[in-house]
Amino acid sequence: MNVRSLKSVRARFHKEQSGITGLETAIVLIAFVVVAAVFAFTVLTTGLFTSEKAKETALAGVATTSSSLTIKGAIIAGQVTAGGPPPVPAQAGRVDYIRAKIATATGVEQVLFNPNDVLITYTDENNVQLLTYNAQVITDQASIDACVGVAAVAGSGVWCMRNDGNNNPIIDPGEVMELIITLDDLGTTMPPALGANSQFVIEIIPQDGAVLRFERRTPLDITPVMNLD
Repeated sequence: MNVRSLKSVRARFHKEQSGITGLETAIVLIAFVVVAAVFAFTVLTTGLFTSEKAKETALAGVATTSSSLTIKGAIIAGQVTAGGPPPVPAQAGRVDYIRAKIATATGVEQVLFNPNDVLITYTDENNVQLLTYNAQVITDQASIDACVGVAAVAGSGVWCMRNDGNNNPIIDPGEVMELIITLDDLGTTMPPALGANSQFVIEIIPQDGAVLRFERRTPLDITPVMNLD
């Protein structure tokens, strides 16, 4: 092959640009892939974040509307006694206090129950009142009478709590707390605050969870101790 032929071949290869076109196409394709990957990652991250927030909102809604507390055992109505034997009601024809035991609902691990933040309301046909918490230590009938006496001094209904020495503000599974809800001074003297054959409603409003509400009617004859179930 002569020199002229070699120059011709070299010139033809020098002007050939088909490889460059393929390289440009590959660069553009890689750019599209990178942009698509970044966009997909952004969309996926946003979707996961939104799903997590939706899950948290749903769980919070369920926790708010689900009851975290339940009534354990019977609701007991009673009277403060004076003198004896035998003990006689201090004021006949009226209920002085309600005893209600509460525990965690099925499937609930723990319930925050700080008495200073819990609201308890009492309603009957003559009274509507938000009761005041009193840190009276409840151990026996005498301490229950003392809790009712605090209400008489305060001039309004109060409630006390018995938790058998467990002073932490948490109700654990298997733990039962008893509430003593006094009815002596609800602002009505005639008719009595809660007399015979009268219906009443008590609502316990904890920090978390739905309101625990129970409704009962007193018997036709008021006695020192009455099972309302």
